[in-house]
Amino acid sequence: MSDCCGGPECTVGTSAICQGCGQKGKSVQKLTPEHLLVESKVLELKKAEYFYCPTKTCDVVYFTNDGNQYFKKEEVKVRVGSKETEDPIPICYCFDFTRERIFDEIRTTGKSTTTSYITNKINGGECACEIKNPSGRCCLGEVNRTIKQAQLYADSPEALTQS
Repeated sequence: MSDCCGGPECTVGTSAICQGCGQKGKSVQKLTPEHLLVESKVLELKKAEYFYCPTKTCDVVYFTNDGNQYFKKEEVKVRVGSKETEDPIPICYCFDFTRERIFDEIRTTGKSTTTSYITNKINGGECACEIKNPSGRCCLGEVNRTIKQAQLYADSPEALTQS
């Protein structure tokens, strides 16, 4: 959809502190919550800068810098991978890769083709991270972290199923 995946991670604006957890949030285009919030919450969006809270233990997904608006996990249409602890944990929203799918491929074949598959799709202009991924950013960093984690546990099949 855009050149969002032109680099390892999109760089969008500034950061602000999430009052839900006290951690820094990352700026997202308003387009991201417009596409991912449930319809009743989309109607509440205002002209403001929005931020994404990546903190795993915080229920807040989007918030405004002025602290007047907060949108929680249950108000988002998709599972928020960075906040999930149980499979299926979404890793790539554009091409439906989950943590479990990546771990299964490595357990079965000893390697992962996920990064090259996604990169080919990105090069073909087929990604839409800014409207499909709750963070509004490219997933490749998270994909590569997941692959490395799975490879660390490749010699321990029970670890792959429990991680």
